Amino acid sequence: MARLMHDRIAPEQADSLTERERDVLRLLGAGRSNREIAAALSIGEQTVKTHVAHILAKLGVKSRTQAALYAARMGLAAPGARPAGGPPPEQA
Repeated sequence: MARLMHDRIAPEQADSLTERERDVLRLLGAGRSNREIAAALSIGEQTVKTHVAHILAKLGVKSRTQAALYAARMGLAAPGARPAGGPPPEQA
């Protein structure tokens, strides 16, 4: 699957993501739910859903899982991923 994704996602597609979409993708890649992403970024859950839809469209993938795999492959989904300049993830 990773090879298929590599062949499908051109660099210019990933470059088209906004900074906020990249923030969402980092957290998505770290396995966060929409609710967790919304809380981490201080935005509404519906806004997260909109960002996720834009990410899927821009990357040309069909699922959150494929987007998360892309984030991991690009080094965006490290454990504890957080938005640039944002607060660290909440401690459990």
